[in-house]
Amino acid sequence: MLQDRLRGYYGHDCEIVATRRTAGGAAFWFVVDIAVRAHFQRLLGSIDRSGAIMEHSAMDLLHPDRLIFLYERMMLVAFALPPEPRKALLLGLGGGAMCRHLARHLPECALTLVERDPAVLDLARRYFHIDQPVRRADAEQVAGDAHGAFDVVVVDLYDPGGLALREPRFWRSCIAALKPEGCIAINWAGFLQKSEVRDEIARAAAQLPHSSFLEDRGRRPNIVQLAPASDFPLGNLDARQRQFGRSHLLPAEDRNILQRCRVHARLPWRTGD
Repeated sequence: MLQDRLRGYYGHDCEIVATRRTAGGAAFWFVVDIAVRAHFQRLLGSIDRSGAIMEHSAMDLLHPDRLIFLYERMMLVAFALPPEPRKALLLGLGGGAMCRHLARHLPECALTLVERDPAVLDLARRYFHIDQPVRRADAEQVAGDAHGAFDVVVVDLYDPGGLALREPRFWRSCIAALKPEGCIAINWAGFLQKSEVRDEIARAAAQLPHSSFLEDRGRRPNIVQLAPASDFPLGNLDARQRQFGRSHLLPAEDRNILQRCRVHARLPWRTGD
């Protein structure tokens, strides 16, 4: 039934590369190869008991260091805020898209990768070219022990059930993990129709006072929250991103990402809507 559901979703010409049952047995991880407009992609996703499919990461099989998902390029903006991003903490590995991209374009930036789920780590190593050291630990513990160690903290914490909700102390630990000119990037995905996600974003924003929000212009928009350690004028954001992109030879789709976004100085909805 699992393979039938995947082929019904992706088409009968897809290749199901691997499946893994989650630790609790309530869902499965899967790896599938598909063709998208003449591009061959490998996807890491999950499927729960109801048959709902969630895509967590993607890799271009011909260009593995290219970012596929728009939200990943939005998160990359956080690396433009520190003068020289030398150390980054990536909370949530998935298929390793961000670490492959950073290894290609910011090789001078040392990455600390954190993934708690052993099945995800195994799939990433086997099928997504991840050979760097990865800490198997809880994100909150690692962030809490950092104390000003990182220029950038990337938070991308989802499991087959969706967003992994966090206590306010987690967000305080993330901001405390930054250097004085550092920045946090948080992926809130496209689940804004869910009140618990909007409430979680509001709770995080309350702990991260200098936050701004990038919203893509799609019909089901992704939200990425940028939370610098100190106030950063939003009017300078596009110029900083372009300069950062040129200096690191980023692809045009990275350099021009803010042209595809709305930038908000506060939550792009009213709490309780």
